[in-house]
Amino acid sequence: MPKWTQAGAIALCRLVERYAPVAGCHVALTGGCLYKDGDRADCDLIFYRVRQVKQIDIQKLLELLQYRVGFDHITGGGWRYIGYFNGMKVDLLFPEAPASASDDYEKSR
Repeated sequence: MPKWTQAGAIALCRLVERYAPVAGCHVALTGGCLYKDGDRADCDLIFYRVRQVKQIDIQKLLELLQYRVGFDHITGGGWRYIGYFNGMKVDLLFPEAPASASDDYEKSR
């Protein structure tokens, strides 16, 4: 299975940022791809709200990620979704979103 490199994660952030403002947010890289050396099993992206909007349109963002960026199979809800890009796992994190029953982060690790 392919792994994430820091360069690949940054390239993904640049691609996602082309569309994120349409849904009222920006993207930031976090987690192992940012803080640790070597290839990683997943890429962690945090989405933060554009100041001029009251709430991120998560549904719109997920559609943009699938149909414009090329994400496949996005699941989850609340503050954490999981998607796949080029066969590699991506955690999509929304710190301002309310929690949901599917949010148990530790169960999915």
